[in-house]
Amino acid sequence: MKDLRDKVAVITGGNSGIGLGVARALAAEGVHLMLTGLHADKSERAAGMLAAEYGIRAIGVGSDASKREDVEALADRAFKEFGQVDMLVANAGVGIRGQMHSISDNDWDWLMGVNVRGVYLACSAFITRFLGQGKPAHIVITGSEQSVGMTPYGSMPIYAASKHALLGLADAVRADYASNDISVTLLCPGPVATDIWDIERDRPAQYGERAASNEESKKLIMDLGMDADLVGRMAVEGVKAGDFYVFTHEYIRDLVEGRYKEMIAALDKTDAFTG
Repeated sequence: MKDLRDKVAVITGGNSGIGLGVARALAAEGVHLMLTGLHADKSERAAGMLAAEYGIRAIGVGSDASKREDVEALADRAFKEFGQVDMLVANAGVGIRGQMHSISDNDWDWLMGVNVRGVYLACSAFITRFLGQGKPAHIVITGSEQSVGMTPYGSMPIYAASKHALLGLADAVRADYASNDISVTLLCPGPVATDIWDIERDRPAQYGERAASNEESKKLIMDLGMDADLVGRMAVEGVKAGDFYVFTHEYIRDLVEGRYKEMIAALDKTDAFTG
């Protein structure tokens, strides 16, 4: 999808952080936008800012990425408002740190509901409509460095599990719909300077008491995090080039190479039994 001008993109979690960074990079290419997030007022402010700055059409809406009815309503409204949608950016996500013995069932259910179910729902709703639209479309899924290896910045086992799941989902969607001109990019960022460190503020009551803001995570993210606008530009360049993987940090190379070497060594042992 090299020429993006006058295309239409829907971005979940698009009113802040990486989602807003991608939105800004798309707006600079002349893409019209629908930005979603839990808080409609925040989405509306972000959309208004981008519309004024880039002269595009942008709409901000409130939507819960983990609820089927919200996602279907979002897709219906996007197609009604714009007449077409060319790109889905399935970006909404939450993060929880801590080793397995300190994680609760509520933690698991909340994180997986947003990070995995949310992407599944978005892909399900929009792919169905992309097929009916009958024209090329593109899906960007926000994974993580933890889609391909373990972060060196602290234990996040259920977050890692969710982002590994997105690698599999993205790979399958790419294979299943290539013949329908639906292409996929998996964005795999390392630390990015966003407010995900305070994501507990959005934990629904059904998933238990909200934890206090994680000051350790805040310091780590703000000290080491890449600018979200730079991540957005990298993602959009990947879309234009038709890339499946977009990595943001050089050290991710070590994660990929380390996993590759370990797997090849395991296959060498397999050869001893089967060769």
